[in-house]
Amino acid sequence: MKKALALVLATASGIVLFIPDPIPLIDEATALLIFVSSLGALGINVSRFLPFLGKKVPKTKGPKEGPVVDV
Repeated sequence: MKKALALVLATASGIVLFIPDPIPLIDEATALLIFVSSLGALGINVSRFLPFLGKKVPKTKGPKEGPVVDV
């Protein structure tokens, strides 16, 4: 069900990207964000072609764990 919804959203937002302003409430940036997110849910990574979306950096919590050396 999630993949079917992602496919519908990817198709709809892809159409909105190519037709100039069919729905005035959804601009091209919002349609592009929906398109990239829905393709990501389908397993297709297109964000590497769009440098302005930024890279997702994993958050690190506290110091890195490693071997404990007692002196």
